[in-house]
Amino acid sequence: MSRFRPEIERYAAARVAANARVHGLSGSAEYDDEVRDRAVFSVEAGLSFFHTHAEGVGLILFFGSTLVASAVPWRRARAALYLAFTMGALFPLGYLVYGAAVLAAGRDAGIELAERWVLTPLGGAAIVGLVGLALALAATRRAP
Repeated sequence: MSRFRPEIERYAAARVAANARVHGLSGSAEYDDEVRDRAVFSVEAGLSFFHTHAEGVGLILFFGSTLVASAVPWRRARAALYLAFTMGALFPLGYLVYGAAVLAAGRDAGIELAERWVLTPLGGAAIVGLVGLALALAATRRAP
């Protein structure tokens, strides 16, 4: 990420300037620099979070899916867990939406859009899948 930081900063600053009205740029250099810096920081944060979560979430859900395949005996439960894990695996892509939405809709509106409509549902699906797996494993231990 740090290797491409200058290019990312230039691109993000150009997109903010192109969408001046959406970002609330006023024409005052001091104020506009602060707004631009906050938007560029948010885009960089989204890309950094994407990178971090893409490395970790996939491994966790892959391991969880392996446990589902080998330890959950009920077909419908396996299907539900696979669905939750598949949706949860898309969670890191929400941070790409986060970065793009900041540039397109403004910092606050873009972050709200990404958190409400992408990150929360997909992250919730991953959590539901992991909790469901824990419950299914506990139920199989109790069953004779």
